[in-house]
Amino acid sequence: MKRIAAAGLGIGVALTASAVVASAAQAQTLAQPYTPEQICGSGFQVIESQPLGKAGEARVYFLNNGPTNCVVTLKQGAYVGNSVKISARLQIVGGSTQTDGPAAFKYYAGPLKADPQGGCMVYGGTYGSYSYTSPSTCG
Repeated sequence: MKRIAAAGLGIGVALTASAVVASAAQAQTLAQPYTPEQICGSGFQVIESQPLGKAGEARVYFLNNGPTNCVVTLKQGAYVGNSVKISARLQIVGGSTQTDGPAAFKYYAGPLKADPQGGCMVYGGTYGSYSYTSPSTCG
């Protein structure tokens, strides 16, 4: 009887250990592997960012490398890889508008790049029903 109980305990420990390893592997898989700078490219630096969602599920970033601006929306934390639609938007005021999404991107929407040539721009992003639109940025 003691051998059966001990064997049962060993199986329970093994199953618990397997579940912990599987959970750790899942969490690792869902980590955000990209930074806004990697997505936009060499020389871009984050100027500002705004959270999207009630718990910071995503974040929209505005970056610059001198003459060119870049916008990207990244899913964050446990929300990476989910099926919620995200988007990024970049508009030159009085000119063209670029959008990426909304779509169920696994990691990010964008990058969208433009040189306003001294004009004004508006950028934004969405995560599900949450959205952000910047005030006009000039210069």
